[in-house]
Amino acid sequence: MPALVLVGLGAFLITIALALVFFVVPAQKKTPLDINSTTVTEVAPGAVLVGRALAGNAPTELNADRPECRPEDGAEAAAGDEGEGDAPEGEAVETQDGAEADDSEVQFPVSCFIDNDIPLYSQRRVMAVEPSDADVITLQAAQSLLREDIAGGDEVEALINATIDRITLDRVTAQPVDEATSTLQVVAGGADDTAPTGFVREGLQYKFPFDTEQRAYDYFDASTFTTNPIEFVGETSVGGIEAYEFTQELGPIDMWSSIRDHFASISDGYDPAVESILASYRREGMTAGQWGLEGDPDRPVDMRRFYTNTRTVYVNPATGQIINGKEDIFQFFAEDQAEADAFFSDKARLEEEKAEPTRTAVRFQSGWNDETQESTLAAAQDSADTLNTFGRIVPAVLGILGLLSLIGGIVLGLRGSRGGTGGRTTRTRA
Repeated sequence: MPALVLVGLGAFLITIALALVFFVVPAQKKTPLDINSTTVTEVAPGAVLVGRALAGNAPTELNADRPECRPEDGAEAAAGDEGEGDAPEGEAVETQDGAEADDSEVQFPVSCFIDNDIPLYSQRRVMAVEPSDADVITLQAAQSLLREDIAGGDEVEALINATIDRITLDRVTAQPVDEATSTLQVVAGGADDTAPTGFVREGLQYKFPFDTEQRAYDYFDASTFTTNPIEFVGETSVGGIEAYEFTQELGPIDMWSSIRDHFASISDGYDPAVESILASYRREGMTAGQWGLEGDPDRPVDMRRFYTNTRTVYVNPATGQIINGKEDIFQFFAEDQAEADAFFSDKARLEEEKAEPTRTAVRFQSGWNDETQESTLAAAQDSADTLNTFGRIVPAVLGILGLLSLIGGIVLGLRGSRGGTGGRTTRTRA
């Protein structure tokens, strides 16, 4: 009986160990349904074109004292020297900003509406909402880019742009479901209209799959409604936790065209909310001189906003959790794709634009702050520890104990069998 008990116990322990490895733990590799996290970036100096100031032809407070931005010195609203194709010093730049503009109104250079070297930060809250079940989870993410120098970022004026994203994902693969359940509301800085955008989405965004592989993945960009590869860079560690580094280089992407095409593909007819959103991505009725462009300063130009971003994320491969991230966002205006490509590839011009912006829409480069990293790493460590405990340690211990028990039972059984046979033989001979 002791031998049978040991053999049975050993077989049971080995079965439990195998079940943990091949059935129980894999079944638990699903995105938890209680997600509620907030990520905040470090405050970093950046630049932003203040849309309200541009629309009202009123230089911002930070630029109001510059000679070219003072109404009484409108004759000095020149955009540079003739060698750069701009108006010579002292020559007025007086052009219409739209058909309804007053002919006598001085049109300031765009630089008068760009606040440079201001403190910016981004924040995002992601939480699980309904519908969510054993197979899918719906995430709602509210993300915004704000100015820290305006009422601590609490006022509407501090908002540069915002999105409210809603997406339903497979809990294992982290891929969006193949249904038109995704919505993305875009709020332009200073605008009151929002544009809901139900569509079928492709690409990862808030999480990678469990057991992340060392390869490129498709990744969705909410600023342009486009999906592009994010490349595997290498293995590293973040706060002592194993991580894979992925990087995505985007742009220049014509934002007006990409967003317009997206809306056109999912809706019919005119939508005033969509038109309100698109208005901030295209500027007509202004002159080359106002934008600091080469050539005739009085030449009318049609400018579109272009988007570039170098996105880096660090992913824990076991859980697929993003445990750190950073972005280098630069949005600027250009006449067309060719001019945008040429401008962005000219590093000297980019440095000049960074110091004295004339066409910048948004410039923001930052990564997660220390508090966000600490909380994210703690959650990732808990998840990794759980998977490691029940996927490796417990099965190994149970397997070893089961094997020892099984061997012990077999040995005990063999010894008992030999001892019993010997006793019966002796009594027979007597």
